[in-house]
Amino acid sequence: MLHEKILIMGTTHEGEKFRPSDWAERLYYMVADYGTNGRITFNPLVNINQEDSSKCFVINATLKNKNPKIFDFLVDFARCNKLETRDQNRNLIQL
Repeated sequence: MLHEKILIMGTTHEGEKFRPSDWAERLYYMVADYGTNGRITFNPLVNINQEDSSKCFVINATLKNKNPKIFDFLVDFARCNKLETRDQNRNLIQL
């Protein structure tokens, strides 16, 4: 099944809130580019959103082709931390 977007939710498979509370912002900055002048350029294929009173990290599926290393890093982060993942229609998905 093809997904347009993957949402990494701020809750674990067990229903616990993921900590630290700024986890999504940390990821957002980790996948940004930093120019030689120190200017930050955020990746246009990722974003932070608010879903069900919890933060989620949104990945546009085209990131897999444009930058597979970042895509794999984000998917691995979700797996290792046992975070709930959903598609663009909010259906649960397995990564």
